[in-house]
Amino acid sequence: MMNQRKRSILFLLFTAGLFAGVLFCTETTQAKVKTTIKNGVCTVSGKGAMTDDTSYNKKIKKVIIKDGVTSLPEEAFAGCLKLKEVSIADSVKSIGACAFMQTDLREITIPNSVKKLGNSVLSSCKKLTKIKMPGNVKITYESDQYFPVVQFDVDSPVKTIELTSSLNLEIFMYLSAENIVASKNDPKYTSIGGILYTKDGKSLVRIPNLRKKAVIADGCEEFCTAAVEWAGDDDGDPYMGCEDLKAITLPESIQTINTKKHLTRWGICPYTEDSILEKKEYISFTIANKNMPWEQVSLLHKKFNTPYETLQKEVPAVFGPGAEQGFITPKDGTVLLKYVGKDDNVCIPQGITKIEKNAFASSTLKNVVFPEGLEKIGENAFANCKKLTKVTIPGSVKVVDGFRESGIRELTLEEGIQKISENAFCECSQLTSVTLPDSVTSAAGFARCKNLKKVILGKNVHTIDFYAFNRTSLAEIIIPKSVDIIDQDAFSKCKNLKKITFKGTPSDISPYAFDGTAVVTEPGSIKTQYTWAVLDRLKSTRKKSVFNGTFHCLRLKSADGYELQISSTKKFTKKTAKTFAIKKDGKRVCRNLKLPNDLYLRIRPYKLTGSEKTYGKWTYADYDTWGYADES
Repeated sequence: MMNQRKRSILFLLFTAGLFAGVLFCTETTQAKVKTTIKNGVCTVSGKGAMTDDTSYNKKIKKVIIKDGVTSLPEEAFAGCLKLKEVSIADSVKSIGACAFMQTDLREITIPNSVKKLGNSVLSSCKKLTKIKMPGNVKITYESDQYFPVVQFDVDSPVKTIELTSSLNLEIFMYLSAENIVASKNDPKYTSIGGILYTKDGKSLVRIPNLRKKAVIADGCEEFCTAAVEWAGDDDGDPYMGCEDLKAITLPESIQTINTKKHLTRWGICPYTEDSILEKKEYISFTIANKNMPWEQVSLLHKKFNTPYETLQKEVPAVFGPGAEQGFITPKDGTVLLKYVGKDDNVCIPQGITKIEKNAFASSTLKNVVFPEGLEKIGENAFANCKKLTKVTIPGSVKVVDGFRESGIRELTLEEGIQKISENAFCECSQLTSVTLPDSVTSAAGFARCKNLKKVILGKNVHTIDFYAFNRTSLAEIIIPKSVDIIDQDAFSKCKNLKKITFKGTPSDISPYAFDGTAVVTEPGSIKTQYTWAVLDRLKSTRKKSVFNGTFHCLRLKSADGYELQISSTKKFTKKTAKTFAIKKDGKRVCRNLKLPNDLYLRIRPYKLTGSEKTYGKWTYADYDTWGYADES
């Protein structure tokens, strides 16, 4: 008994000693780096990582990180609004995210010993103008991974970032400044006037993102578009690095516009044209080399939306005839790049075989006559020309495009045209009728023509494309025998469409090609006819994997009703399938469907002769229940 009591006492003493030792070790570890604040000066000293939180301390005016300290935590000095001066020892290897955010720093030197920087280290330092830092530092986000979200110095008006070691181009997207100064020892890059070039100065690599104007150094031979289009990324939303850049001066030494060099894994974010109705952003160029080839000059327009008329003034020798009449063309005169004339009635010169995209967009054009031999009308070439009311397109144009949101009332499409593009006449709200010539094999391009009431399809149309006549005012449509494919939403949202007549039997009709309000007339007897069922909604029940489903089918004029089968597998067996009768109106709510995974259905029409049913053909469809299920 006595021995047992002794053992218990010894165990308690051992446990207490062990606990005290842990506390002592913890205190000793934490005490390795200490922070003191005296007369506005914060001194961090010791060996190891700084752990004290001094953020938002309004007294701190100066920070001294002494030798031995290895890292600074996230938000270490964030919000210290009076902090103007920082000294960081060479022992520091990492600085946490937002460490100096929202401080009063004017300049800062980050030593070469620092290998990792958290995002937004110097964000919102409104008076910060100069940074010295290593060029191969790793920008990290939380778990030490590259994260292309926030630039290294976002929201700070930095004039110069001076790199003290070789640059890793992958991190350039984080360097926000007017000037980037490369390290003299960098084997790949040099800087001239704050702009980054290859070491020999012959190829432009990057223009800093805070530049509004850039003068490229004489001796540079290659203007690389990635120097402007290098990509940043704001929480998954890409933006172009030099989005504020408005003007670039190219010296006479520039011979080549290169679109492929100096790319990183972040890629590029080019100038894009979101809407022809909005004013386009572009970069203007001053070009000293008046003999720059057309292939190079045209890239400036394609890449940076630089107007052709502006480029023509810079390099007139590469442009062709017609300038006096407002026609801007390349040297060979075969492509109409842009019309800058003031006439509202335009006869396009003979010899033009292509009209470039946006050539007349948003102009006051009232009438246009196309030349013989015209082969292509570019995207949005006549878009938003509200006064253009009458158009005849010659048969030499094989693929028609370019008239969206125009004021066309009368449209003539001549024999020879083969295809109408997706947005060719989209939202032409004054257009009331269209006849497609027999040469057209693919019909599209009239979506949201809200007053379009009559469409005659040519006898050789094979495909009616996505959204071809979506949201029009069609009351009826005849589908020629030649049509084999009708794509999704081809006639959806046509509220007045009540009659659809098939002259043949298409092999591929999307379930969503038509809304359920129309009635279809199909050729032949009921035995050869078919419809298709559409799942409108699945509503969850209190039972697991059991749903109530709402369905509709496209109604056949000759059908008296429909038989719908719903299965949980592709095989429609007695165990897996349920059968539902659908009345002539084509609608049905099917209850207590046990569907653990996908839903499979098939439907066929029938006609009554007395009490006997004659059935048509089955059509099949399948759906992902999770994509359609509502909460109960």
